[in-house]
Amino acid sequence: MMSTMQGIHVQSVSRHFDGVKAVDDVSFSLAPGETLALVGPNGAGKSTLIQLISGIERLSGGHIMVDGRRIDRLPPERIARLGIGRSFQTSRVFPALSVWDSVMLGTQARLLRREHGRVLVNPLYELLAGLLPLRGWRKKVEGQEAIVRETLQLFGDRLWPRRDQPAFSLSYANRRRLEIARVLAGQPDYLLLDEPAAGMNPTETGELTRLLLELRRMRPQLGMLVVEHKLSLVRSVADRVIVLNQGKVLAQGDPDHALDHPEVVEAYLGRVRTRPVSSDAHLG
Repeated sequence: MMSTMQGIHVQSVSRHFDGVKAVDDVSFSLAPGETLALVGPNGAGKSTLIQLISGIERLSGGHIMVDGRRIDRLPPERIARLGIGRSFQTSRVFPALSVWDSVMLGTQARLLRREHGRVLVNPLYELLAGLLPLRGWRKKVEGQEAIVRETLQLFGDRLWPRRDQPAFSLSYANRRRLEIARVLAGQPDYLLLDEPAAGMNPTETGELTRLLLELRRMRPQLGMLVVEHKLSLVRSVADRVIVLNQGKVLAQGDPDHALDHPEVVEAYLGRVRTRPVSSDAHLG
């Protein structure tokens, strides 16, 4: 039986900026293997919550636990080593690196994590092994290359045929894919995606939706927290939805319950509708 301490637990979290309550007493949990979507208008506090979980921003109140360990006082790199991988709202790639090398860089996140209290990367060993033909080193590199190959092939013709191209040559949508691929290569336990479909057309959004569903199948223990405005994606991939408005939780539940809740519809459309919000609609 899975321990109740497993997962990400956000407890009474607040973040204030010069008196503005970007996040106001928000609580929720993300279990291993669950996909949770955060939706709401611009300025609702969705991205701020991802910043708080990943350690980029500091809490004004409350606490955050990951698998029974408090993380809200840790720096971002320590949180990443605990198995938290994230993408950013604005795509961040290394423009001069090839697509292959960019994803290879992502495999380091897994190596920097601890197993049984031992860091898997020793800087001196890394230096010597890179200079000498050590069998163990070669085996490790081959393992990393296998992860990169598998990850890039998840994105089909969008990234795999471009694996030798520099990141700066990619389209905006492919840069978004590359960033997600780099995070996936670190094999995180929890994946935080901040508007992964931003800038994508309906066809590209459909491809991303299928990718997230495939990830659920391939990595059934992967917990995913997805901030997204495109409701077609949210309805397809989310087990639960939390709707934020002005930093507070407005509604939560399964996608149909949360997105069609009268208060949610009224908050976004200014009136109560008698039919569900369209899957093609955007919140914000």
